[in-house]
Amino acid sequence: MKWYKDRPDVGDFVVITITDVDKNSAYADLDEYEDVTGLIHISEVSRSWVQDIRKEVDEGEKTVAQVVEDDDGTLDLSLKRVNDSQKRNAMSRWKKEQKAEKFIEDLAEKIGEDKEEMYERVVFPLQREFGSAFHGFEIAVGEEEKLEEMFDSEVVDGIQEVARNNINLRQEKLEGEIELSFTEGDGVAKIKEVFEDVGDGVEVKYVSAPKYSITAWGRNQELAKNRMDSAVKQFRQKADELDGEFEFSKA
Repeated sequence: MKWYKDRPDVGDFVVITITDVDKNSAYADLDEYEDVTGLIHISEVSRSWVQDIRKEVDEGEKTVAQVVEDDDGTLDLSLKRVNDSQKRNAMSRWKKEQKAEKFIEDLAEKIGEDKEEMYERVVFPLQREFGSAFHGFEIAVGEEEKLEEMFDSEVVDGIQEVARNNINLRQEKLEGEIELSFTEGDGVAKIKEVFEDVGDGVEVKYVSAPKYSITAWGRNQELAKNRMDSAVKQFRQKADELDGEFEFSKA
C-alpha cells in the first residue's frame, strides 16, 4: 500500500526489510515508501554493546525502526529506540494497510474508477485523517459523518459496502437498559415510533414493560460507545417529542 508521504518524518516508526549487513552497519528498505532506504549504524542496534551487527540482524529480516535523521538521502534509522509497544503498533498498521490494498481494488471496481486514481481520491485522504486507510474502512459504518465530510455519497456508500463485506465490525459491544413509557395516547404505537430507526450496529429488545435492553457493537470500544451514545440521544429526543418518560442506564 502506498503512503501519502514520499518520505517519513524524523521520529516516525517505520516497517523495514534488512537488505545488506556488514560488521558495523545495515541497510534497509522502508516497506511503506517507494525507493526509500535507511542505514542502521552499529550504535543504534541495541542498548547493549554490539561487536558485530551481523549477530543481531539478518538480511531479509522484517522489523520496525525509528527515523533519527534525514539528510534527503539515505535515512538514519535506529532499532534500539523502538520499544515492544511501538513495534507492535507499527507492524499492525503495516499489516492492516496490506489488507486495505484489497479493499481499494474492490472500491475501484465498484465505482468504476482506476485503482491508481483511488490513491489520490481516497487512500491518501484517509491516511492523513485517520492514520491509515484501513481505519477509515473500520469506522465507515457507525461514524460515516466523518467520511461524508471528505467524500461524495458514491464513495462513502462504496467504502461502507466494502467494509461490511470484509471486516468484522462487531468485535466489541456495550450493553444498557432503557425504561420507556407513555401515560397518554397509544403507548404501543409511540414506543414503536421511538425505536423505528435503530441504525447499524445497535439492537433494542423488549424485556418487560417498561424496560428494554440496548446493545451496541463496534470494531472497537470507541466506535461501540459512539453508536450507543448516538442511539440513546436519538431515542431520548423522540420520546420527549411524544411526551414520554425515558431513562437510560449502562449495564
